[in-house]
Order: sequence, then C-alpha cells, then structure tokens
Amino acid sequence: MGRIRILPDTLCNQIAAGEVVERPAAVVKELVENSLDAGSRRISVSLLQGGRREIRVTDNGAGMSPDDALLALERHATSKIAAVEDLDAIKSLGFRGEAIPSIAAVSRFELSTREQDAVSGTVIRVEGGTVRDVRETGCPAGTLITVRDLFYNVPARRSFLRSVDTEMAHIGDQFLRLSMAHPSVHFQLFHQERLQYDFPQTKTLQDRAGQILGVSLCRQLRPFSLDTPDVALTGLAGPPDLQRANGQSLFVYVNGRPVWDRAVNRAILRAYESLIPRGKYPVVALFLNVRAGLVDVNVHPTKREVRFRNPGDVIEIVRQALLGALERPAPHIGVSGSPWLPPPRPVHGPATGSFARETQIPMMPSLNARRIDAGPPPGEWRPEAAETPPAAVPRPVPERDAAEPPVEDEPLLSQLPVIGQLACSYILLEAPDGLVLIDQHAAHERILFNHLSAARGREAGQRLTRSVVLELFPKDAVVLRRWIGQLGELGFDIEPFGGDSFVIQAVPAVLSGYPPEKLIREMIESAHEDENGPRSELLAGLAKTAACHSAVRAGQRLKPEEIRSLLQQLDRARTAATCPHGRPVTFRLSLSQIAHLFHRT
Repeated sequence: MGRIRILPDTLCNQIAAGEVVERPAAVVKELVENSLDAGSRRISVSLLQGGRREIRVTDNGAGMSPDDALLALERHATSKIAAVEDLDAIKSLGFRGEAIPSIAAVSRFELSTREQDAVSGTVIRVEGGTVRDVRETGCPAGTLITVRDLFYNVPARRSFLRSVDTEMAHIGDQFLRLSMAHPSVHFQLFHQERLQYDFPQTKTLQDRAGQILGVSLCRQLRPFSLDTPDVALTGLAGPPDLQRANGQSLFVYVNGRPVWDRAVNRAILRAYESLIPRGKYPVVALFLNVRAGLVDVNVHPTKREVRFRNPGDVIEIVRQALLGALERPAPHIGVSGSPWLPPPRPVHGPATGSFARETQIPMMPSLNARRIDAGPPPGEWRPEAAETPPAAVPRPVPERDAAEPPVEDEPLLSQLPVIGQLACSYILLEAPDGLVLIDQHAAHERILFNHLSAARGREAGQRLTRSVVLELFPKDAVVLRRWIGQLGELGFDIEPFGGDSFVIQAVPAVLSGYPPEKLIREMIESAHEDENGPRSELLAGLAKTAACHSAVRAGQRLKPEEIRSLLQQLDRARTAATCPHGRPVTFRLSLSQIAHLFHRT
C-alpha cells in the first residue's frame, strides 16, 4: 500500500477548524459575519460559559432554502464568489466557505433557517461533522445557529481554552469591532442569559462610536476624511493626551472588515510620532475603503490581515488625514445613546466612557508641594483630606529593614554634602572618596515600591471624596476583575459597577497625588494576562507600575529640602541599589578614577 493517501472529510474539516476556529471568539466572528452578509438588521449573540458550552447566533437575514442549508455544510461551498475574477472584487466579509463546516466538525451543531417568503424552514443537526438529522420545521425568517460543546471531540484543543472570563474578553473584543463598522445593524450580546451589550441601530458612525467608546470620550475625538480616486477614508482621531499602552485602542477597518494591518497601524503611529511617547498608542477609529483590485483580503485563513498593492500610498494617505485632524481643535461631536449596558448607577463624580477621559498630567509638582486652588474643576477627583498631601512624597517609612545594618564607617547619603542637580535628573553628592551620582527617579521609585510592598494588607487606602467610574475594554476588565482582591491588599478600594465598569473609592495613601483612573488603567495594561502566573509576581508588577508613575520624574527640579528628604528616605530603604526595574539608583566615581580621567595617576 502506498504512502500517500486521501484524508477523510471529517479529518479535513478538523484540520481546517484548527486554522479558522481558534477559540469561541472565532466562532462568534465567523457566524456574525455570515449574518451581516445575509443582510441582517438585527443580530443577537447568546453565550453560556464563555462560549465553551453554547454559542447561539440569531439573525433576521435572508435565510436559506433546504438545499442551500445542506450545501452550506460542505467545504468550500459559498454564495459569495463563483470565479477567480471575483477574488479581486470581494465585498462580503466571508467568502471561503470554510467556517460552517469547520465549526460543525468540532462541535454539536444545529442550523435552523427559513427564507423570508417561505412557509416553513429547515433544521439540520450535525455532530462532529456528521449530519444526524434533517427535517422541516417552523421557525422565524432568518437563521439561527447553535454551537454546543466546542472541541468536545478534540480534547487537546479544548484543553487550550482559557477561563470563562478570558474567553468572554476575546468574544467581547470581536463583538465590539464588528459592531463599530455596521451602525445600521442592531447588535446584542448575552452571557448566561444576561444582557451584556446592546447597540441599537444608529444613523452615523459617530453615533455608533459613542455607544462603544463612550459618549464622553467620543466628544474628544476629531473627525477626519480624505478621498482619492483609489482610496477613501473616514474616521475619528483622539487627541495626543489620550494614550493607551497597547494597540486595543486602534479600530482599523478595510472595506468594512476589521483587520490588524501592520502598514496601516504604522501609518497611524507615524502621524502621532512627535506627539506621544514611543510605546504608547492613540485612540483612533479608521475606516478605509479601497478600490477593488488594490487590496487582497485572501491572505489569512481568518481574514484578519490584508495586503495592499501599493502600501506606501495607503500609509501616506492615512498619515496625512490624521495629521490634518490633529492640527484642528477637537469639535463637539453629537452622539446619542448609552455607552454601555447596563447603564451605570449614579455616583459622585463623572461617569466616563469605556476609554475613560484622562486629564493630561503635568509634570509632577515638588515633593512638598500643596494644591492651593480653590476647588476641583468639573470632573476632577480629590482626596477627602482637607489639605491635599504631597504629590509624590510617600508616608514615613519604617527604619532600615535590611537584614544587615549599614557599615558604621560608611556615611549615609543624607550626611554627604549636596553639590546640586545635573540636568534636573541626577543628584550629585561629595563623598570622602569621590563623587556619588543618584538617579532621582529611580531612587524615589525604589522608595515607593518598598513602601507599597511592605504595606500589603496592613495599611488602609485613602478614601476619595469623589468616586471615579472606570469603564474598560472586555480584555482589560478581565484583568482587573481577576486581581481586584489583590489590589485591595495594596490599599485600593475598587468594586464592580455592572458590565465592564468599576468604581474606584480609595487608593493607597502613598499614591494619593496621582489620578486613580490613569494609574489603574496603566497597571492593567502592563499586567500580564496569564491567570496562572505567580501571585507574588503580579503584585510586584502592580507595585512597580504604581511606583514608577508616582515617583518624581527625570528633568524635575528639586528644592534643597526635597533632595534632603529623598536622601533620608533612601538611607532607610531596603535593597536601595536598584529601582524595581533593575536599573541602578546610585553610581560612585572614586577620586582615583577621576584622577585617571585627567591623567594624574
């Protein structure tokens, strides 16, 4: 018998499922895209156990005849292309004809469908790729697909599924991105029979963006558009001070298809390159329409990537459109509708959108600075204390807690004469044997980190007079929900507030001078998603982030008494040689080394 053999259809479908069906979110994406291609104006997604137990997608689209419903279960069966030439003019979201048979091959699958003018519909039941039942049924016009027990017959794949919260975060991300591009469609998402998102039909993309990103944030965005013979684009661009630590804030669409394209993302970042720090991302929703034949959408099994015939032209058009938007002041964009469901309950202070507006933070004030303004401006948080504590100075820390006391004949840093500051970043001290340089940011970062680490579970947080509502993307909400108890050990008081909303009521006293919504958001974005990671590592990472963003900055001029306070606290600090990120805090240059530089040896 020869070595080459034809694989059975069931195995072929399971192999295809490995490319198309990565996790429950991929199933939702493929089925919703099919519903959109069918002309649906109402699409409902219902999930049990994060899609692991059941995914149900209902639409009111065109529906299928009995023959078409059976054909849809065959590989490479599609109504959207018929010839090679059609690949150059694809307007539908799905066209490969792989999604339904691939999903049916790794689940207990049921398809119920009826055409708009048909008297009855058809129901087909498939188990592991094998058709078990086909019969006539009464059902509403449109299509209902139910996917149960995903990967039940592929245990190796099922073992790679993550927790319910994590899978729901991926589903939520796909759902939001598909909803953004189709404002004329009413989208609903249920989990465990509870409504998570409800986006009614809107007239404009701006209104849909307001539903998804939040009305308050959407009002900050600047609309832009640009038309050329081959490319037309529209979108919304966030101001430079509205920054995120990852690319989740980039909503990019090519011919109505949500994509993750390196060329387009690079064009967006180039427009902001002189406005935001490297490693940060702006908030941008970009809708790019490219003439047929100039873009290839058939380069990835899940259609998440595209290829442009002239990528350089596209990059330049995107960059120019964004630059034009950023040069204009942000107008008032009229948006309607609630940003999330369920609607947030009223609290003291402003309710923010899912990309909660964050005040642009000026350079951190001096260590002993006080807020002297008459009162907080609208929407600003303020600790409950009558007098705001120093913006960056931690509370008194315990005496040195290192295992070994310092060498008695070695003078403390606070006892050395201060020469001054170099470039407002380094403190210069005169030592008996030479020169000591101290990185002021790294030093204060170490002090704060030690204080936060030592205070876990022992120090209550400082209450805020105005609670802060924070609304997050699904993936970020999962991280915060998972570690909300551990954040409490650091002194934060954070409670779920419905959906992906949270309310911040207290922060560690040592961080009371930093905007809590920005601090929490950046901690979440830098936190590792691995739910099985060591608890100590995650808490250390959170403390590092909090310390980094609360410490005095490089380039900040300090007063003599502030320098002395910093040195005294550094003398008491444990493991003061490096900052929490491993960078050195101090550097000593001996007299002999200095003499060597001047050839005096």
